Amino acid sequence: MASLFRSSSSSSRSWLVLVLATLMMMLMSSSTTRTSAQLQYDYYNTTCPGVEDLVRTELLALFAADVTLPPGLLRLHFHDCFGAGCDATLLLKSRNGTAQRDADPNSTVRGYEAIEAVKAKVEAACPLVVSCADILAMAARDAVNYTQGPAYAVETGRRDGNVSRKEDALRFLPPADGNVTVLTQYFAAQNLSYKDMVVLSAAHTIGVAHCPSFSPRLYNYSGAGDQQQDPSLDAAYASNLTAVCAPGNVASVQPLDAATPNTFDLGYYQSVAEHRALLASDAALLDDSLSGAYVNLMTTNASSVDIFFADFAVSMINMGRIGVRTGTQGEIRATCQVYVD
Repeated sequence: MASLFRSSSSSSRSWLVLVLATLMMMLMSSSTTRTSAQLQYDYYNTTCPGVEDLVRTELLALFAADVTLPPGLLRLHFHDCFGAGCDATLLLKSRNGTAQRDADPNSTVRGYEAIEAVKAKVEAACPLVVSCADILAMAARDAVNYTQGPAYAVETGRRDGNVSRKEDALRFLPPADGNVTVLTQYFAAQNLSYKDMVVLSAAHTIGVAHCPSFSPRLYNYSGAGDQQQDPSLDAAYASNLTAVCAPGNVASVQPLDAATPNTFDLGYYQSVAEHRALLASDAALLDDSLSGAYVNLMTTNASSVDIFFADFAVSMINMGRIGVRTGTQGEIRATCQVYVD
């Protein structure tokens, strides 16, 4: 894919930028390479041949009918992995309101029915073979690629968990107002690196956020009961946000990347650089020298798109290894959204 940015520097300066960028990414990558002995590529080659093509075909039809679905499925996979591992326990239901999906951070998560529809097609072809957890991972990959993001291979072989606890989501999902230190701690708890945090944050290049996720930046930011706004917000952008989200508005949404909300591109980093990041956690990337340097790289270098796409693919694979169940652990469910009580 062609870069969105062009460099006018000389060849010697370009070489220097590349060297500095390489050194920076080495420093940021404390543990971006991990092994997962029982996850593998093409896991279903003999037990359910062609399943990834089947999943992709079903998803393409769903995406064509609903352009807002791809970011929903990407978020669904992220919240599942961070909640209690990539085991599809976010999909489980509770009559008592005690499952992961009942936690406040998951109240606006969507895409459950899409995964169930895909699972039904897969079950018809290969009963009790392919896990809901693997379908989630495939769906996230296909969502990224459908929105013009990178195509990458997904490791498979996950099995589904059968215990879903609300407190896991409350404990492990990163907050929308976290600073870089806080976010790094949340990612480190999942054996993800600083670089994974900076790169996966850019999943916000597609999708929307509800007003409560960012309205604290618009009203009473100082905590003094006034109308002061977050001073790091671009003034014109802040004005647009207040027009959408009046105090107390919990239903309205705003694109995370206002320029290209349905395209997986560098718009996220451009928004951050221009102080037009919607969430405080995204704006915080400018407050740290290392994450700020990555933002700068993404908005000034001619090879930015290629670098970002390669980094994002690696970080998604890393995330897909969080707390996986393999071998005889867990189960393969015929239906993803079963009740646990």
